[in-house]
Amino acid sequence: MTIAAIVTVSHRELRRHCIHIVAEESPWPDREKYPKQFDIDELRCIFCGMCEEACPCDAIELTPEYDVVGLSRQEMVFDKAKLLEVYDQTVGVKPM
Repeated sequence: MTIAAIVTVSHRELRRHCIHIVAEESPWPDREKYPKQFDIDELRCIFCGMCEEACPCDAIELTPEYDVVGLSRQEMVFDKAKLLEVYDQTVGVKPM
């Protein structure tokens, strides 16, 4: 296995545990499912930007504001409400 393949596998493994999504059947006719709940674990995030690229509706964007801190592990898990709070604080900042 080459070094590039090892890095890709490691990168994929880190990404896999960073975002947790609970899907539910969609009430809208134009899609099958939607995320009923999702959490982003900032302690596992490596800020690679893959989620930003993969998001089909541009709902995720990385900004230069990365000084989010927490005093406990739970404070570093972001649900929809926490993400909207961060959005309110960074709405004027251009994405990276």
